[in-house]
Amino acid sequence: MVSDTNIRKAEPAIQSKTDRTQSAQQPQQRKERRRFTPRRFLFSSRLTQLILAANLIGLIILVSGALAMNRFEEGLIQGKIDNLQSLAATITTVMAEQATGFGLQSELDVDGAKQVLRGVNVPQGWRVRLHDRNGLVVADTERLRDDIEVGTLDPIIPPEAVEPDPLLQRWRVGLTGWARTTLHRLPWRKARRDRLRRDLRADVMAGLGGDAVAGARYDADDTLVVTVTLPVSRVQQVLGTVTVESHDVASIVEAERRALAPIIALALIATLLSSLALILFITLPMRRLARAAERVARNPQDYDAIPDLSRRRDEIGDLSVVMRDMTRGLFNRVDDIANFAADVAHEIKNPLTSLRSASDTLSVARTDEQRDKLIAIIQQDVSRMNRLITDISHASKVDANLARDTAQILDLAEIVHNIVDFYQQTATDSDASVLNATALVEPVFIRAFETPFAQVLRNLIDNAMTFSPPGGVVTVTAEADEQTATITVEDEGPGIPPANLDAVFDRFYTQRPEGAIFGSHSGLGLAICRQIVRAHKGRIWAENRANEDGAVQGARFTVALPRQTTGGGPSAPRRKRS
Repeated sequence: MVSDTNIRKAEPAIQSKTDRTQSAQQPQQRKERRRFTPRRFLFSSRLTQLILAANLIGLIILVSGALAMNRFEEGLIQGKIDNLQSLAATITTVMAEQATGFGLQSELDVDGAKQVLRGVNVPQGWRVRLHDRNGLVVADTERLRDDIEVGTLDPIIPPEAVEPDPLLQRWRVGLTGWARTTLHRLPWRKARRDRLRRDLRADVMAGLGGDAVAGARYDADDTLVVTVTLPVSRVQQVLGTVTVESHDVASIVEAERRALAPIIALALIATLLSSLALILFITLPMRRLARAAERVARNPQDYDAIPDLSRRRDEIGDLSVVMRDMTRGLFNRVDDIANFAADVAHEIKNPLTSLRSASDTLSVARTDEQRDKLIAIIQQDVSRMNRLITDISHASKVDANLARDTAQILDLAEIVHNIVDFYQQTATDSDASVLNATALVEPVFIRAFETPFAQVLRNLIDNAMTFSPPGGVVTVTAEADEQTATITVEDEGPGIPPANLDAVFDRFYTQRPEGAIFGSHSGLGLAICRQIVRAHKGRIWAENRANEDGAVQGARFTVALPRQTTGGGPSAPRRKRS
């Protein structure tokens, strides 16, 4: 008896094993779902994301450069420094001559210095400050200005009468403010402001020491200020400093940025339109092809669901054509395999039925003559089955051999000559003679699979020799025009019934010549020929030869293949003629 404790111990092990089995099945289930469900949103597609990223990266670089404008700002600052130094040098020179007194103990004349500053034309946005030898401000152009602006005040408008700004204006102001705030908060810009933080007293002390100080600084409000400090000296005695500064660099850079805003907007629109066009002409067609392929995978009968995009005349159009041809070819191949299997079963069933009947009858045969006759029938059926199985094996391997083989540039006249020469050397007195009537003056090249193509010629010649009478002639001819190479094989047999000129290429079609042994032909030779010729993009057909009176004198089989008109001649594999 099993105790409850053992049961409880076994339950976790079983549960653990079940969990491991389920966890092992989950990846396979997810893989199957991914295999048959390409259902992703348009903007979650990797192709769409790559298109958007590729188009936006250039715009991002443009916008970043326009917003940063480092080179323009550096050039503007250097120009400002030169102008400020020129003005500061002028002021200090004039003050040294007119506002410093005379004698060994010269002193800075504050009133005279103020008069000098009043007489200087200081541009708008500039500021000049004068410090004495103690570092105290004794004059400032901001305080010395006595200009009074006279104008008409705007009418008083009540708050409820103020119309709100247009939506576009609000968007523009909001976007501008957001961009300015974002740029201001960038870590590298903050580090730059901290590094260039202004210390006015340090600049004045350096000027009182006789040094000139110039550069860009940031004040407590994070405003960019370009400043120059020069000493006011009499001979070698420093009496004070003059500091000239400009606050309009940031406004100039901001104005340039605003001027670039329309260009950036146009670039953004162009980028979005370009991305939209690429999505419409690349991503969406690819999605259509993927959905159609999924539909065909779920229902092979619906192989025409793949859209025809051949009018695009690009790689996607070529892809759609290839997918349609490939899908149709696969469907036809599956259909042919099914029909082939049914035909094989039907053909093998006949000799099997005969074998069974003969073997059942053999056990009740009463005379040796009857037994010998039944044994002969059994041997004949076995030989027929062996021939059928051999030919079926060859027929089933044709497609595989064509897929593995490599097409070459071949000389048609040389191939015909070699094969006809082989039949002539191996012929017996009872066989029909094979004659080569080819009269090609120049080499005619075709692109073909050498071994399968040679098999076509052998099958046609064997078929012609079978139906030709003893001592008959089988004529093999090769001709060519500008586009097509043609091979004909003619015999002197009884011909083909007019109603069966196309049926002779069907599988297991047999028309025994007079006197031929039953079962010596499987009916697959001409079917294999048509299969190989179609793989070469060619055509094969049969017709009867007739004389002037209309009497049939034999059959003619014709093979037409595309001629290789470009390249291949000098590099074609050539075999020496015997």
